[in-house]
Amino acid sequence: MPEYNYTHFNPKDYNFSDFKGPKAGEHYINFHAKTIDGKDVKLSDYLGKPVVLETGSITCPMYANTSSPMNKLQEEYPDVNFLLLYIREAHPGKRTNATTKIETKTLNAIATEKLYGEKRTILVDDINGTAHKLYGAMPNMTYVISKTGVVKFRANWSDVKALKKVLVNINDDTLEKKDYFDIIKPSPYTAVKVLLIGGFGALVEFLVGLPQLMRQHKEAKRAK
Repeated sequence: MPEYNYTHFNPKDYNFSDFKGPKAGEHYINFHAKTIDGKDVKLSDYLGKPVVLETGSITCPMYANTSSPMNKLQEEYPDVNFLLLYIREAHPGKRTNATTKIETKTLNAIATEKLYGEKRTILVDDINGTAHKLYGAMPNMTYVISKTGVVKFRANWSDVKALKKVLVNINDDTLEKKDYFDIIKPSPYTAVKVLLIGGFGALVEFLVGLPQLMRQHKEAKRAK
């Protein structure tokens, strides 16, 4: 099994066709995490309101591409708790290494808040990615969980348009069963800028792996 906090990106570390974790209509799975100021929390602490949970990291171009519109959604829906679960580095390199200590992971999450103007509550997963794995281990996925703990929607890749449709009906029993979405590609400028946060080597590794990455995305789409 590949190392969770891999030091070099390889598309083979991901299986985009196998989206594990609770599906729409199933009960959420609780987990422990820390806020960026070091407070111990559980996901259940936020279920006084519906929850939108997204995953990301400072070296993930997909997260960078959704950060601004997701923060705008938070302004539009103040009765929803928007959470960002900080996970492993998607594209580690010499500038931003793969994390082996929770202290470093937290510092990366703090840097993400500043760099992207992140307004959502940021939760830091443990160093082994326990929560990340429970919910499918995709680099930039989204879950919507009702106040009663039922998963109303999930997306293998964050899709703001699809999420908006779910939020309109956030307080009823509507479920969105579709959970596989095409990636919404960031601009080349955004992708390169974010990959260079990892380092020049992270950019090279991504470009080398891009053909394989594209094949895996196509295979996942055909499987659904």
